[in-house]
Amino acid sequence: MLANELEKKIRSCNRCGFCQDVCPTYRYTKNEAALARGRVRLARTVLEGKYNWGEEKEITEHIKTCLLCKACVTNCPSSVATDEIVMEARKEINYAAGLNLFHKLVYRGLLSDQKRLKAAGSLARFYDNSGTRWLVKNSGLLNSVKKLKHMENILPMGLKSTLRSRLPRIMIEVKKPKLRVGYFAGCATNTFFGDIGEAAVLYLQKHGCEVEVPPIQCCGGPHQSAGDFEEAQRLARENIHTFLEKDYDFIISDCATCTGTLKEYEKIFANDENMQHKAKQFSDLVMDLNAFVVKNELIGKSAGDINKKVTYHDPCHAIRGMGVKDEPREILSGISGLDFVEMKEADVCCGGAGSYCFVHQEVSSGILEAKIENFIQTGADILATSCPACTMQLYSGLRKSGVAAQIKHPIQLLAESEGLL
Repeated sequence: MLANELEKKIRSCNRCGFCQDVCPTYRYTKNEAALARGRVRLARTVLEGKYNWGEEKEITEHIKTCLLCKACVTNCPSSVATDEIVMEARKEINYAAGLNLFHKLVYRGLLSDQKRLKAAGSLARFYDNSGTRWLVKNSGLLNSVKKLKHMENILPMGLKSTLRSRLPRIMIEVKKPKLRVGYFAGCATNTFFGDIGEAAVLYLQKHGCEVEVPPIQCCGGPHQSAGDFEEAQRLARENIHTFLEKDYDFIISDCATCTGTLKEYEKIFANDENMQHKAKQFSDLVMDLNAFVVKNELIGKSAGDINKKVTYHDPCHAIRGMGVKDEPREILSGISGLDFVEMKEADVCCGGAGSYCFVHQEVSSGILEAKIENFIQTGADILATSCPACTMQLYSGLRKSGVAAQIKHPIQLLAESEGLL
């Protein structure tokens, strides 16, 4: 039986159908069960005792194909927390059927262990830079295994050194700092997108911020999304203790997924009296990097023009999870020579959703195609976004479509405009 609080959330859905217009999975599948209203109804059938969690494959599939993009939540007249219902349902499925192999290998096996993740990142860089990737792609081996080919396409190209390996070179002492910030360098930023982290550190230091990059655990967002609340709490607890030991003015991250998850640590420990206060204290310090730059007026004078056209894709965790919409646009519009143009449906999920693009390839790819088409229509040279997971997904879409365009975080363009890169 589900908890009373969850039962209230489920029963608050009046089946009005407002979620139809905004649900990316429904847009693609046209399946009522692949819609917030349908998923909530499936959860209710279990609540009513008609089924048990994990015993009906179709129910499990529809619960797991939710992107957790929160589009339905923000568009619902009754504010039904479908994302929370889905995560709770996934937790119950995990209890009943156990963690699946992907979860054990990727979430618990890699993301929960920074040493293993570091080793996996080293292998990925060797694969990308040694010529092995070229051999594999040109051998035709991947053509026989569609899922492997898709995964290979999502792996970023031109992988460079990790952010942490660059820190001794880029970290400087900032005399009389305006602010002291703890930089949460998430798994993807450190492993695959060190360029973003480097740009952020250099830019913040130039503008008077003392920056520290403490050792971290995964934010726990992937685990929580998959219903693995126990592991999400363990990781959150370690991060809270690490950062609260320091006297930071802010805790910032370039990754919308990480930032959104960190902001919700207070919710993760809602039933833990011992951690509630510390979790709230931690979450109150957390801020999205774009919002931090704008609200603290850290935008300087450009050293030269960037004569290109740029548009912006809103990560779900940023625009709906934290309400960060205007700040990245203000940054991009203010860069000298950069022509900002709005993209159609910029706030619609790209279909990446962390590991979603790996385990639900068909739906993810279908959603991505619409996003790439909207980008092409802008005629932009640069697609800006603020989430590494979105970046990987969008790059795979650009490569598949044969579109030659760059994907940049706004902080990279800011750092470039001021001659820091």
